[in-house]
Formats: sequence, structure tokens, C-alpha cells
Amino acid sequence: MKLNIITSVVLSSLFFSSSATAVDFFDPIDGQFDVGEYLAENAYGFLPVPSIITEPSLGTGLMVMGLFLHEDEEQSLQRQKVARESTDGGANLLTPGISVIGLGATDNKTKFAFAGHRHTWKQDGIRYLVGGAYGDINMNYYSQLNLGLDLALDLNMEGYGVLQTVQFRIADSPVFLGLSQKYLSLDLSANNDLSFIPPELSDRLLGLFNLSPTVSSLGAILEYDSLDNFFMPSKGYDYTLTYDWYDKAFGGDYNYQSLSATGINYWPILDNLSFGLKLSYQSVESSSSIPIFSYPYIDLRGIPSNRYQGENVSTAEIELLWKVTPRWMLLGFTGSGLAGSSASEMWDADNQNSYGAGFRYTIARRYGLYMGIDVAKGPEDTAWYVNIGTGF
Repeated sequence: MKLNIITSVVLSSLFFSSSATAVDFFDPIDGQFDVGEYLAENAYGFLPVPSIITEPSLGTGLMVMGLFLHEDEEQSLQRQKVARESTDGGANLLTPGISVIGLGATDNKTKFAFAGHRHTWKQDGIRYLVGGAYGDINMNYYSQLNLGLDLALDLNMEGYGVLQTVQFRIADSPVFLGLSQKYLSLDLSANNDLSFIPPELSDRLLGLFNLSPTVSSLGAILEYDSLDNFFMPSKGYDYTLTYDWYDKAFGGDYNYQSLSATGINYWPILDNLSFGLKLSYQSVESSSSIPIFSYPYIDLRGIPSNRYQGENVSTAEIELLWKVTPRWMLLGFTGSGLAGSSASEMWDADNQNSYGAGFRYTIARRYGLYMGIDVAKGPEDTAWYVNIGTGF
């Protein structure tokens, strides 16, 4: 039933293009529904990804995203050859260019739009990522920073942000060194009544009396990447360490630093069974108050964004992927997170746990592109997500 819904939406979107009618949407190898030929043969081909937003901190709504895969004629011919010879298609032949554009809205009057592009050169020797977004977002944040309050702050944030990174491979190794740049400018206001809170605390919640904060950073990236598939890996590792310096000298209003360390691991157990593990740690350090949105939070399926924030946050998540057929995959996952105002307090905090299950369908075999739905249960809520590739 879920696949039929996805198929109907995808087909209806694709057939709005007059050139799409000449493309076969069924794979000649297995006869199953597949948009790989459309993405490869139509110069304007894209994969529309409709998604129901069920993020508890944002409300319920709809997001529509277009995914574009760019490759030259030689790369397309090579992928076609591999796709004819293997049921996995060209899953390991990542296109040098991937673009995404989308917009969404929810019932709490949130509206946003975004666009991004990832490109590689010299056979993945150089990686570049750029993206931007504009939004009028209403989102719940929860009291932290030892304010002694159990308060959900309904915050309106209107503004824009940009991000770009560039990475260089070291010789022929899986190690990359790179730089990042981030910029975010927002206007903040509280949607709920804070009159019962002492003024000094409400001001601190909104970020040192600054209701129009700008944060800007330069960062360093160290990454080890040996994953066998960009979208849906079944083996390999991706360890990333990022350190960002936010400084007034870069055009922002605050001076602070953030550290992010993530390790993604996939091990094949059987030919059709893989085990995934994701570990992450994030911290922020500042000698003065910074905007509430600058603090990391437990980021797991089933747990609302910003529900558990802190200056130090760690998470662990495992995932079991069972490839039932060459087209269909089932998965189960569970995760746990900790958040605190210091490293010691983080380890003393209560674990916040979530679990769930989902499925993936090979929507474009020649690209190794999977699409499906995850349903997750957290401490307070149950949510479901439309995903391209892995949920990690």
C-alpha cells in the first residue's frame, strides 16, 4: 500500500514532463517499477520526493523535494553497462553532481525552502558542498543551561542560512581534509507568554538580549570515508571530525566553538543482511550566553528536534538491514542519547531511547537509490519519516 502511494505520486510528477512519455519506467532486468532510465536519459529528469512532516517540534505538514543526479555521457554509458550485468546496478558509481531543491509547510504556520548541490572532481579527489535555506519557522525549544525550569519555548525564527564545505583526498587514501563555512541570520520572537518568567531568564532564553542574532563560522574537517554506497551503504566506515570557530571577526555576533565527532559503521553479516552502528558526540563551548539554537541536541528518529539539548550531547544508534529481495529491504533500529550542560553531567543524565522499523524500495536500481518509510517511537512521541537511503 505504501509503495503504491509513492509510485502514484512519483509517476504523476514525472508525467508532467512532455519528454517523460518516451521513457520506460519499468526495469528491463526484473520488470519492476524504476525511475533510473528517466533520471539518466532526460536532461531535466529528477526524483520527486513527497514527505509528510510529523516532526513533533514543528507540527504536521508536507514537504516536497526534487533530487537531481548529474553525469556526463561517458559516465552514463558506464553505469548502463554495470546495471545490465549486476542486480545492484551502478550503486558504487556515485554521480559527480547531486542537486536538491525543496519547500515545505506545517500546520503551526512554519514555511521553508532550501536548495543544495554536491559536486566532486578528479574521481572523488575533491568534494564540494554548498547549500542555503530560508524559513519562517515556529519550533519548540526546551529549557536547559541550568535555568531550573521545565519550559517549552515556542520560538519563531525567520531568516536564512548558508553552508559550504570543500574537502581534498589525501593521496589515494580514504582520508579527506577540508574547510567549512557557515552563516545564519535570524529574527527571533516568542510565540508563548513568558510574562511569568523573570525578565533576566526570558532574555537569556532568547540569547543575551539579542533578538536578531547572526552566527558565522569557519571550520576544519577531518574525514575517513570507505562506505560502498553514498545513499544506502552495506559495508564500510565514515568517521568525521569537525571543529567550528564562531567569531565576530567572521561577521557574527558571538564568539564560541563547537565540536562534532560522528562515526558510521556498516558490516555485512550475510549476503543479504547488514548491521549498522552510528556513534556521535557534539559539544559547544562559550564564555558567555549564545542563542538557544546554537546548542546541540539528541538527534534520533522518534525524538523531537531540540527536545533534549545541552552543551554536551552523545548518541548511539544501531540498525539491522535485511535485503528480502533485490528490490525490497526491511530494517529495524534502536538508539539512545544523553544531554547535559557538561561532560560529567551528560553521563549522569537519564538515557533518552527510541526504536522503530521501516522499509526501502529500490527506486532507481542503476544508481543504487532506495526510498522508503521509517516509523519510530521515542519517550514522548511516535513519528514517521520518508527517507532516501539510510536513516543514519
